[in-house]
Amino acid sequence: MALKKLRYETQLLILLSLANGVVALDRLTASFLSPYLVADLGLNNTQLGLMSAALSIAVAASSVLLGRVADASGRRRLILLTATILFSLFSGLSGVAAGFGALLLARLLLGAAEGPMVPLSQAIMAEASHPSRRGFNMGVMQMAGAFLIGGMAGPVIATAVADAYGWRAAFFLSALPGLALALGLFIVMRPDAPRPARRAGDAPTMPFWTAVRTLWRVRNVRLSVLIAGLFSAWLMIQNVFLPVYLTQVKGLAPSTMGWVIGMGGLAGVAGGVTLPGLSDRMGRRPVITVACFLGIAAPVAVLLLPPDPIMLGIAILLGWIVLGIAPLYCGVIPSESAPAGLVTTAIGLCMGSGELIGGVLGPSVAGRAADGLGLAAPLWICVGLAIATGLLCLLLEESAPAVVTVDAPPQGLSKTSTP
Repeated sequence: MALKKLRYETQLLILLSLANGVVALDRLTASFLSPYLVADLGLNNTQLGLMSAALSIAVAASSVLLGRVADASGRRRLILLTATILFSLFSGLSGVAAGFGALLLARLLLGAAEGPMVPLSQAIMAEASHPSRRGFNMGVMQMAGAFLIGGMAGPVIATAVADAYGWRAAFFLSALPGLALALGLFIVMRPDAPRPARRAGDAPTMPFWTAVRTLWRVRNVRLSVLIAGLFSAWLMIQNVFLPVYLTQVKGLAPSTMGWVIGMGGLAGVAGGVTLPGLSDRMGRRPVITVACFLGIAAPVAVLLLPPDPIMLGIAILLGWIVLGIAPLYCGVIPSESAPAGLVTTAIGLCMGSGELIGGVLGPSVAGRAADGLGLAAPLWICVGLAIATGLLCLLLEESAPAVVTVDAPPQGLSKTSTP
């Protein structure tokens, strides 16, 4: 029985990691192909920013709405499979767009389908994992697929296909892996367990806005929400505008640019493995603070280095290792700091902030700055965001169980609790 459970857990981990990677690939494909879209459809920088913003709005809204539907109905498997099929089809839909309006609509539909993917995958993986492997499984699922497939392989494959067959073919090709994974999940995933009936004596659920107000009074949660929004903007602005900057300002060929940006995927995996583990020993606050301040390195290096793809690739590889703090500000610190019973809501607030501030406001503002001040402006904005998040991190209260004293455990999880 134990071997059978381990086999199912491993199969699910592989499939969900791949699905998370394909979600990242489909989401970032438009950014990787932005030089082709600018040349063929005549898009400006503001429109590039608006496309990213529209997708993030759709992701934020659908993740909350469909997540609640899944919780209420207990139909996680059905919703996950449906979302996987739909986001694959909507990714291919971008390939038939004849102008900005059609492309914007396709990205909105893609975001609506992708929204529940990560929350549902996290819930399913947590339920299937042995407690001793739950943290490892969730870390691999969140970071490995997204950065290896979406961040590292994505720009290389997308630009290579666009060079050989055109950017529309790259969008069409991006739809195929998701459809294959939907079939794999259909075969492997077990049916949803029946939901227990609600008992008459059960306590009523805390209203959403009451929970938000309660969490906002918790210092670490409040700071994590702000850090998540600003540091996500640091990443999203670079995702949107680095491809255009490297091709138009540095003069790299689109395929060469794809290899340079692809180094960020390798950096994300390396940082996601090392930085959260390091924070277990040294503490959350020093690790996340230093990493945020080091976030100035990548944009400054890109601005100052000559147009040498090897040097630029090394700058991205080293400068983006700081992406590994994402599990800290989105999950670990909020879960260790939130009141009991509100941990999931706290994590949801941080993820929502990352989408709305990082994905919507950040690229929109940076796009207008790029149109008015030049393509260097978004990178200077990223420098400012790195400094701002570093200053906010200095205000965090330490929450790592190995660092805080027994007499003053974190609010959300005791030293002996399992997140």
